[in-house]
Amino acid sequence: MFYVLFTTILIVVVLTAAAAACFFDPAVGKILSRTLGQDLADAWRKYVFFAIVVSGISGGVRQWSLQQYLPPAPGKGTTQLQLSGERWLLELFQAFISTLQSIAWVVLLFFLCAMLAYAIMRAVEYRREESGPRRHGDE
Repeated sequence: MFYVLFTTILIVVVLTAAAAACFFDPAVGKILSRTLGQDLADAWRKYVFFAIVVSGISGGVRQWSLQQYLPPAPGKGTTQLQLSGERWLLELFQAFISTLQSIAWVVLLFFLCAMLAYAIMRAVEYRREESGPRRHGDE
């Protein structure tokens, strides 16, 4: 029964992470195209997609929580929890929420860095416009 739970959680987590990555992909692509240019944006877009999926999977599959359903090691006094319908529902819900929580942190970090890069680009553009084209005879 443990293997079925683990496989089900893994499927839920992978699907959730892939759906979230697909959801954020257009926004990430636009931001990267604006800040990095189209050539670099394509490579970085794939990397950000991969990072979202991996962080979602690693956050959603909680090994330490699943260990309580394994038989105790010899000599240990702990007992094995039984997998009931309620526990299945709670484990699947926790995996789903943990996946989204991990993805939310990655996406928040990405958008904060993108906002900082955008602010720096705007400041540089403003300084360029402010200084304007200097002519040799205007000094």
